[in-house]
Amino acid sequence: MRFDYIIIGGGQGDALLGRELLSKGKSCALICQGRQSGDNSREAFRKAGGCLFMGDSVDKVFYSEDGSRIEALCTENLGSGSLLVADTYILCSGRFFTRGLCSDMDKVYEPVFGADVQFEADPSLWCRSDFFCRQPFEDFGLVCDEGFHALKNGKQIENLIVAGDILCNGQNNIESLCKSL
Repeated sequence: MRFDYIIIGGGQGDALLGRELLSKGKSCALICQGRQSGDNSREAFRKAGGCLFMGDSVDKVFYSEDGSRIEALCTENLGSGSLLVADTYILCSGRFFTRGLCSDMDKVYEPVFGADVQFEADPSLWCRSDFFCRQPFEDFGLVCDEGFHALKNGKQIENLIVAGDILCNGQNNIESLCKSL
């Protein structure tokens, strides 16, 4: 299946961004693992003509030979026999609670594309003892260039845009991204 845009969602702005793209006449798919309680935005996205892959996740990513572009991807539910292809991919998957970022005992990583993540190298500094204060891990997120293209091993992925809470230092560019696309 081919789309103008494929959004890998999970964050709160995924369906909003998708509906904005649909309103501009673009074809759009949204892949998201779970449902946000009390939120009808994804159903509104589907009713507006978007292709919704609810309860699904990216299983495999195919890159160009030099790694600078995403060529296609497969999802767990569709399997390897069905490629999803887009001109532009948007990673709007949120952070830790929505599994946009994951961690183990010594690193933080982005699980879908392996994009570069900015985080404190010393795990003992990820949290503060005061549970109610702002925690250092809340500023961890993806590194991108000035055009919000994701970086992998320090190199731009030309057709992967990062949006929403997954950005480092609490940035959230969904409103400005909606206006620019």
